Amino acid sequence: MATPHHETFVSDEPFTGLKLELNNELEVAETATTRKLLQAKAPHKQYLLGQPRVRLDGAGQHHDRAKDHLLAYLRKLHKTDRLDAILPFMRYIFVQTPLHNHIMPLHHQKAHAREIVVNEYPGLHLLWYYERIFIKPVPVYCYTRAFWDYIRDADEDVRKAALGFMRSYYHLIQFEIDFEEACKRGLIPKKRTGGPYPTWEEWCDFIEPFGHISDAEVNRRFHYGELRLSRINRTAMLFKASLAYHHIYPQWGSFLAHILAPVITVFAVCSVVLNSMQVSLAALGMGAFDQDNGWPAFVSASIYFPVIVIILIAIVLLVSSLGILAMGVGDFVRANTIRKEKKQGNMDHNKWSHGMVLA
Repeated sequence: MATPHHETFVSDEPFTGLKLELNNELEVAETATTRKLLQAKAPHKQYLLGQPRVRLDGAGQHHDRAKDHLLAYLRKLHKTDRLDAILPFMRYIFVQTPLHNHIMPLHHQKAHAREIVVNEYPGLHLLWYYERIFIKPVPVYCYTRAFWDYIRDADEDVRKAALGFMRSYYHLIQFEIDFEEACKRGLIPKKRTGGPYPTWEEWCDFIEPFGHISDAEVNRRFHYGELRLSRINRTAMLFKASLAYHHIYPQWGSFLAHILAPVITVFAVCSVVLNSMQVSLAALGMGAFDQDNGWPAFVSASIYFPVIVIILIAIVLLVSSLGILAMGVGDFVRANTIRKEKKQGNMDHNKWSHGMVLA
């Protein structure tokens, strides 16, 4: 039987480096006049592992960070600035709890009928939308000590984003069944091109240091675990004057369908209520006539049945509103409690589970 690769509770420790290096094809070159440079040990393979388009020779790196093509690529592949800017407003849209280990293991995603969508865009990593969840694969250069040594000197923001990303995999892959699924889907790279995947034991040794990283060492996005894309889209619309953070279906028809659906529902409910009122009023008018030649029972039913319909609609709306309010208040209290405990440094990682509204 597969066993978990770590204890549920872990202490927060600074990241000092890899416990196990799964790939050693990169090295760091130090020069007297410029910052550290990343380069391949093989002279004929001067490109970033897994991405031959990104050169590691003079054409790819520059002493001026603004002109460095390697850094530009790493920023694009890891930073989540757009999502980071939205997250402070999430507390106003049925609070998303800032709990980084709120991540279900890979195998458990199927229990929620979620399709795993592999995507390289960092801003979609661990965002879920109804029956799908986006997951960014691990770059092979993260297997090397040279990369972590280089990025610590080159760009602290990229380092924080990369550390947070790798920490998410500590929670995403908890069992051997998760590891096997990740290999099958290409979420975990081979140790070298054309070589084997790491073994389950090797992966556990490799990923362990990332599980002890504190929130202070990662960017804002990875203070959170899984996030609901529909809420993020709503937050972007209300607070960032944007139609959405990410369109699943980038078409006006799909967008308008989502926007107009609740409006049409409100109009439908109002229409039923108004029609019921009209039927009752018409029946009351008929009741004023001589009912000996009419259908008194039908007239009475026409008077009271619409009233019953209106009362039932009111009850359904009231119960639904109270239920949504209760869940929203529960999320709000839970999130504020977690924020306070995190500030006090006594956060219990076991305390909170995947809630109904939160998940």
